[in-house]
Amino acid sequence: MQEKTNNNDHPQINEYFRACGIKHPERMAAKAKPYCAAFVAWVFIQCKVPMGKGSWTAVAAFNNVRARHLKKGQTPLPADVITYTIWSHAELLKHWPPDPRVRIFVANGANTTAGNNRQGVYANIPRPKSIVRHIVRFIPET
Repeated sequence: MQEKTNNNDHPQINEYFRACGIKHPERMAAKAKPYCAAFVAWVFIQCKVPMGKGSWTAVAAFNNVRARHLKKGQTPLPADVITYTIWSHAELLKHWPPDPRVRIFVANGANTTAGNNRQGVYANIPRPKSIVRHIVRFIPET
């Protein structure tokens, strides 16, 4: 999915917010609905992953669930939520190289350009490990 004008204007964006409990997202101003966190929550909702109560439309919600933050030494896993230090943004982890010398991981996310000029939903986005704020786990390790 790519936005038409890079202004949070694709109709699917409203579906992400509806899944998070926003009744009329179409009434929200485009600038008022950054959707990266709503996309992450929508994915979990589609997969029936329990997230607990709260509004999952904001990155702050993921940053504030401290009980779910990975502790030092825990290995990040696919579908962990990544938040960042340099901007308010959330994505889903696709691959975290276990070798600490590898400084890049791979994420899937939304409301990003992923290195091109079109905002949208993208897979296989390379990101530097150095800008990770939190890694948040909702799917228990098996």
